[in-house]
Amino acid sequence: MEHLKDESCDICLIQETFLREEEKAKLQEIQDYGWNIISNPRKHRSGGGVAILYRKHLKIQSNLKVTKPKSFQVMEVTICTKTGMMRLVNVYRPGYSRKARHTACFFLEEFGEYLDELAMKPGEPIIAGDFNFHVERPEELYPKKFQMLLEEHDLLQCTPLIPTHEEGGTLDLVLSSEAVQSKMGPRRVLVDGTKSDHYLVHFDLNVEPTASDGDRPQSISYRNFNDIDLEVFRRDISLSPIGNETSWSGSSLDEVVETYNSSLNQLMDKHAPVNTKKIKKKDSPGMDEELRELRRKRRAAERAWRKGKGPRINYTSLRTQFKILEKKKRCVYHNKSLKASAGDVKSLYKKVNRLLGNVSHDLPSHQDSEKLAESFRDFFVKKVEDIQAEITEELQDMDIPDLSTDHEKDSVNKEYNPQLSQFREITSEEMKIMITKMSNKFCCLDPIPTFLLKACVDDLTPILLHIINLSIRSSV
Repeated sequence: MEHLKDESCDICLIQETFLREEEKAKLQEIQDYGWNIISNPRKHRSGGGVAILYRKHLKIQSNLKVTKPKSFQVMEVTICTKTGMMRLVNVYRPGYSRKARHTACFFLEEFGEYLDELAMKPGEPIIAGDFNFHVERPEELYPKKFQMLLEEHDLLQCTPLIPTHEEGGTLDLVLSSEAVQSKMGPRRVLVDGTKSDHYLVHFDLNVEPTASDGDRPQSISYRNFNDIDLEVFRRDISLSPIGNETSWSGSSLDEVVETYNSSLNQLMDKHAPVNTKKIKKKDSPGMDEELRELRRKRRAAERAWRKGKGPRINYTSLRTQFKILEKKKRCVYHNKSLKASAGDVKSLYKKVNRLLGNVSHDLPSHQDSEKLAESFRDFFVKKVEDIQAEITEELQDMDIPDLSTDHEKDSVNKEYNPQLSQFREITSEEMKIMITKMSNKFCCLDPIPTFLLKACVDDLTPILLHIINLSIRSSV
């Protein structure tokens, strides 16, 4: 993860992830580093697996309706850009072995069929992955046939013909059309950085992606309630329209509520004005100044080694130190966090579930927010209708006696059809008791926070009592 961060990667296509479906904790750990991941593990045996890592500000959609070939693994995602959709394809073709007995000839046949299918889908494709073909040897039979297959589908092989594997060979390829290749920056093969036997093939793509709906905002607005002088605030309430009972006593309910809200909003702007601050990018758990300093040294050693100004051993030594220390500090961080919630079962379970990757989403997965809202509406409308139908059915089944006199009918109607015809107005003491028992929770729609309402309840009693009782009298 640090290697991708050092290289300023936004999207990374990974092959041979060795992840399993049940390893949710690993996926959550990746997300703690500031990435999203779409994983497609190999289901019926160990090894293999493909995944796509991408930054959280990108709007990427996984395509689950992909034909599953036998000789290679494939996954597709689409990314929306200002100029149109792009389709990223992640491919892993294992070499011939006892467990994967699919010949190169069979792969070429299946891959050709897949490319025919891909050509019918919207979005400019970029295909990348581990093909296990030595394309640096174009004179050999299967690399030659592979190149001919690409030419038939107007695709170019964009990876430099240098080793992408520690044992040699250009095995990790990037395929695209000529139009997409023209938007690519220089393709680089980064020889070191991880313990993988494959190297990172890196390039920039000159497109502007659309932002994700769930992208983190760059700033937040807040009020500093500690700046409020309670005595001065209460004095200003008495001097505002709220304190002048004659200004609202003869008004309608809506007008009184508007006076209450606008007056308190003005006072809040005076005593605790809205402040704005930028949100700093969240570091991974356990990151502190010691780790940041070690990371700076590691990056400097890597730059020196790549430019030929320093030995490689300095870089690999610092990389190992950083990895060990980062893991240790991350464990200490989570250990302290769990101990801090020892007396709070709800908080403890929430943290444990998050570490294990068992994070539930507030909303079910959906493509269209309007359709989701409509489905919620239909569900609750049907629920109310079902309850009303059950009540009607129960009333019909009740054994109501046949009555002759109107007096007897009225008494039975009151028994079987009770009605609330009027409400009693409340007193100031009853209202104060209810307010003091309220939770201190509040939302942005409240003109003042609940704790401040409790502190100023005596000053606000006349207008609040008038609003409540006027609402009762007018049946609002």
